[in-house]
Amino acid sequence: MKTENGGKSGVVWRKAAVLGGIWAASEIVLGSFLHNVRLPFSGELLTAVGIAVLVAGHRLWPERGLLWRTGLICAAMKSVSPSAVIFGPMVAIFMEGLLAEAGVRLLGGNAAGYLLGGGLAMSWPLAHKAAELLIFYGPGAVELYLRGVGWLRAYSGFGPGNSWTPLLLMFAVYFLCGAAAAAAGMRAGKEKAPLTERSARRPPAGQRGSGAAPLGAYSVTALMIHLLFVSAVMAAGRRIPLPALSAAAGIYGTLCARFYPRAGSLLKRAGIWAGVLAASLLAGALLGSAEAGLYMALRAFTLTLAFAAIGSELVNPAIRARLEPLGGAVFFETLQYAFNALPAILAGLPSGREFAGRPLAVLGGTVARAPFLLDAILRPPVFIITGAHGAGKSGLVLELALALRAAGKKPGGICAAGLWTDGLRTGFDLIDLASDARVPLCRRGLAGAAATAGEFGFYPEGLAAGASALSPEKLSEADAVFVDEIGFLELAGGGWAAPLERCLKDLRRPLVLVSRDYLLDKVRARWGLDNAVIWRAGRISAGTAVKDLENAVNKMFCSSL
Repeated sequence: MKTENGGKSGVVWRKAAVLGGIWAASEIVLGSFLHNVRLPFSGELLTAVGIAVLVAGHRLWPERGLLWRTGLICAAMKSVSPSAVIFGPMVAIFMEGLLAEAGVRLLGGNAAGYLLGGGLAMSWPLAHKAAELLIFYGPGAVELYLRGVGWLRAYSGFGPGNSWTPLLLMFAVYFLCGAAAAAAGMRAGKEKAPLTERSARRPPAGQRGSGAAPLGAYSVTALMIHLLFVSAVMAAGRRIPLPALSAAAGIYGTLCARFYPRAGSLLKRAGIWAGVLAASLLAGALLGSAEAGLYMALRAFTLTLAFAAIGSELVNPAIRARLEPLGGAVFFETLQYAFNALPAILAGLPSGREFAGRPLAVLGGTVARAPFLLDAILRPPVFIITGAHGAGKSGLVLELALALRAAGKKPGGICAAGLWTDGLRTGFDLIDLASDARVPLCRRGLAGAAATAGEFGFYPEGLAAGASALSPEKLSEADAVFVDEIGFLELAGGGWAAPLERCLKDLRRPLVLVSRDYLLDKVRARWGLDNAVIWRAGRISAGTAVKDLENAVNKMFCSSL
């Protein structure tokens, strides 16, 4: 029997994270535009877009429970908005996903089920408003309604006994609009726009959606600052003077890029920001105010970097420990995935002009990108153990391998055990972690070496043993793979460089690398490991590292079921 934390259910949660992120992105981008335009029924229009996303997503992934999970994730992501203080939008989004799920459960994942689910989902905003009036104003709201209907009957000729007809007609209109949105979603799912090169491009090797770590230590304070800053920007809107908002956004963006690799990577993509600015200025022209367009551009800039930072900080073990009991580990992990995927979703959104000209094709193309976003979410995590000479890097590798065996898991890869004489490093022996076989790897001043790195010469049999331990055949049974270490030889393309690149490209297991502290930045840059989790030997406890690695192994095991 599969548990809720793993197996098929775990994959459904991750798919819900992608679709929930797409829905949340539409709330952020389209909601910002509608807020500036002050278009009537903007909430209903956003609900229609959400229904279309749900239906198109379910056609792509017809999974039981996908729709209500998507609504829950989108609602939770809405929590960064100040409107969520009264929980109205969060409740509405979750109920829309739940009602869409109910329609599909009742009539099946077919046209009838989608139309029923869409109609029920769209009816919720009206039911919510009616319930809200009844709660806030009590029976007086009903009396006021009946008097209004009586006045309408007197002037329109309604006969007696038809007091609830106007309300029923409104529900019918809402239901039909929801069914129309579901039909649009079905058509969008069929018309999936061709994936562009940008849409289909996968993240660099080693980059992953889960667990992007900031350069420094995690900080609950920093997370709260991000949430408060985003809330303040969204709440204040255009009440903040444009020069002040520009300065604040610039400072905030610089700090995010400095401390969060994901934000820094996004900030360097000038083409994205040029497109955001162009689309915002176009929107401003439609609104008759260039200033309004600049406000929209600054808002998009701020929110994109903020979500990248928030997704990084949510990996904080302290935050996990506090929040997991409230919503369960699987929900928290899914929310983390959704936050990490959101910047990529926002970056891939088309211009407003393209959406206006081909809305269904654009929606289909956006949902069509979902498998690529899911692939990024499920990409195996990369950990890097770093530190100075003699800090205990290889010792930590051996402790991790021993802990995995004790947990019934199989370590794979290599460990370079150091040899010392009178306080001087004289060489390394290579340990095959799968078999515990040990062979000489290199010695200081070795004559006739097969390769050299600094003062060390490498034995050909040591290099051959390492290549064998890192071969696809030997790693096929491993639950986690270690490569100790990545140094000058690998940076030059020798040593374990080729096996490492193969692991980063094809391996579906957590990867633990070892690198000296003064080479860390070069290693991360060489193999695109900006989002790797950094373990500093001597600072991180073996128990914490073991727990993190075991969690990563269990997640990859569950996602493969």
